[in-house]
Amino acid sequence: MPSEGDLLGLAGVYGYVLLVVAASWLLKNRVTNTRKLVHILVGGIVFFWWSFESRAVMTGLAALPFVPLLLLATPRSPVEFLRGSPLGARSAEGHPYGLVLYAVSWTVLAYFLFDDLFAASIAIAAMSFGDGMGSLVGKRCGRREYMPHRTLEGSLAVFAATLVSVLVLAWFYFDLLGYSGSTPPTMLPLFAISVSGLVSVLEAITPGAIDNLVIPLFVGGLLHSLGV
Repeated sequence: MPSEGDLLGLAGVYGYVLLVVAASWLLKNRVTNTRKLVHILVGGIVFFWWSFESRAVMTGLAALPFVPLLLLATPRSPVEFLRGSPLGARSAEGHPYGLVLYAVSWTVLAYFLFDDLFAASIAIAAMSFGDGMGSLVGKRCGRREYMPHRTLEGSLAVFAATLVSVLVLAWFYFDLLGYSGSTPPTMLPLFAISVSGLVSVLEAITPGAIDNLVIPLFVGGLLHSLGV
C-alpha cells in the first residue's frame, strides 16, 4: 500500500500536471506556443516528488502512466478523444513524440535515481526550464545564428535558466528539506555554472527530436556517477 508520503506525492504530481494542462488550454488563444508553456511548467514536478517513499509508486504510478497516455494523445493515435484533448492539442504543436520522450525520461530518472533526487531534479530542470527557455527565446529573439537552428541568444537562455534552476533546487533540497550532498555550499555557484555550461552545449548539439531524452538522461547519469 502507498504510504502517506507516496499519496502526497501522487496528489501533488497529478494535481500540478492537471493544473498546467488546464492553464495551457485556457491560454491557447493568448499564448503563441502553449506546448512550450507545458514543456517548461511541467518541470515543476521536481518540487513534488521528494515526498515519495517508494520507488515503485513513484515510477509506476507517478511517471510511467504518462508514457502511454501521451503516446495515445499524439496526432497519429487511433484514440480520437485523446487526439482532440488538451494533451493532444499540445502534442500536435511540435514534434509528435516530444512530450512522450519527456515522460520516458521522467520515468527512467524516477526509477534509477530514486535515491538521488537532487541529480534527477537537475536533469529534469535542464530539460524543462533550460531547453524550454532556450527554444522559446531562440525562436523569438534569436538573431545571431552560430549553428543550424541554434542562436547565441537561445543558448544564453539555456545557460541562464539552468543556472537559476540549479541554484533554486540546491536551496530547496539542501536548505529547505535538509538533504545532505557532497558539494560544499561554497562550491555551489561553480557547480551551477559548470552544469549550465554542459546543458547549453548538449542542447546545441542534440537534434531537437531527441533532446527530451538525451539531455536529462545524460545530465542525470553524469551527476549521479560523480556523486553529486
